[in-house]
Amino acid sequence: MSTPLARTALLSMTLALSACSDKQEKAPSAPNTAAVSAKEARPPEELFVSLGCRNCHGPGSAFAPALEAVRGKPAEVIAMSILDMQKVRPGSMMPSYTGRLSTNEALALANWIKAGNPTAANSP
Repeated sequence: MSTPLARTALLSMTLALSACSDKQEKAPSAPNTAAVSAKEARPPEELFVSLGCRNCHGPGSAFAPALEAVRGKPAEVIAMSILDMQKVRPGSMMPSYTGRLSTNEALALANWIKAGNPTAANSP
């Protein structure tokens, strides 16, 4: 991906996230940096399991092929899908993870998926 295109994708994702956070009920005006820092420490393997991604996208599951299909996409696009699939594909069954993980976590999870995982998260 070219640098200008990557910057445009990242800017689009940032704008989408800021618009989304404005619509949340009782959203704080400033993020809780302690909570964000704690979230950012979670590894992608843990996120894949703790957020329930494995239930739909783990090996042999109904949407496992979806991970194969997105591996060729830019990490920013995958992260945007993880955070709010309804903005990417309206009507999707995938829930929004905005507010449940940070943008950095979504990018880390996207890069982990691009690297060929969830093979590391297959065990219970």
